[in-house]
Amino acid sequence: MNKAKQIALKAALAAVLCGLPASWPALPPVCAAAAQPASQTQTADSQKYSGYIWRLDAENKDKLPRTFRTANSPFLTGRDGKKTGKGFTAAPTRAGLDKLYASGSGQFSEKGLQALLPVLRRQAKGPIYIVDLRQESHGFFNGTAVSWYGKRDWGNIGKSHDAVLSDEQQRLQAVKGKSPAVAALDDDKNPIAPQPMKIDSALSEKELAQRYGLHYYRITATDHVWPSAEQVDSFIRFTKTLPENAWLHFHCEAGKGRTTAFLAMYDMMKNPDVPLSDILSRQYLLGGNYVAYEIKNPKPEQWKAPYYQEKARMIAAFYQYVQAARADGYSISWSSWMKKQGLTR
Repeated sequence: MNKAKQIALKAALAAVLCGLPASWPALPPVCAAAAQPASQTQTADSQKYSGYIWRLDAENKDKLPRTFRTANSPFLTGRDGKKTGKGFTAAPTRAGLDKLYASGSGQFSEKGLQALLPVLRRQAKGPIYIVDLRQESHGFFNGTAVSWYGKRDWGNIGKSHDAVLSDEQQRLQAVKGKSPAVAALDDDKNPIAPQPMKIDSALSEKELAQRYGLHYYRITATDHVWPSAEQVDSFIRFTKTLPENAWLHFHCEAGKGRTTAFLAMYDMMKNPDVPLSDILSRQYLLGGNYVAYEIKNPKPEQWKAPYYQEKARMIAAFYQYVQAARADGYSISWSSWMKKQGLTR
């Protein structure tokens, strides 16, 4: 078999493993790893998606972060029905939400965190944990939330958890006392009038959370993508260490994709008797995304389509995992259970 045929065969295999059509024009990075050595994939990704600008994520203003909601929030009305998917119900049960003790949002600034804390403390019955779901290097310049942005928000794709933290810390240290360019992004993700910002203070989110007496947990999940098996395993181990009545505040950059996926998983674990369709529907109506949303007949340029497809498949599998593993306290890990089921990702 010649080299070209070998590459085509491996690509087709990767497509099958990732649950995509073998004819899909370009495999996403998380799936492409099955078609070529990981070192080659990571090198190509780091070059293609490397960061180039400090993105303004949240101005340091005294207001709640965008897409903020708690499990006790009322269901939103007028939500776009086209952004839902299989199993959606407009009137899901609220059973168990009053004891879910969880919230979600987009990235907060320092003053945004100050606005957030009184709201959480009025509802929390135990310690508050910030669950940071961002893989991208990020922090706070003089209280303003920023992140090192690369194409698709994948500036750290392919890096280990420790490598992400190292990159983040180095970048934050490097800007202290300097004036790097910072910019918001337009709808096409192009920087809008970058402006220098004199940095008097550059903090990591862990440092900021601890400054306000909060617990902090980091999962370096890739934007737009279902989390890796190792990340889900880490999350489950983390939940098993929590004290009674702990409150978890999940956030990513926008407070939608990653935040809703983890809120839905946590909702399943805390309320295993609630049907999957109700879990997904109520997390959508609280203000998140519909995790099982899929694009029908996607066009090649709709690059997020395979990730939506994968999320829909994996969130249903996670619900099955909860049903199978909850009785003995999740003694079998998610990754081990997936292997037994013949699942990937």
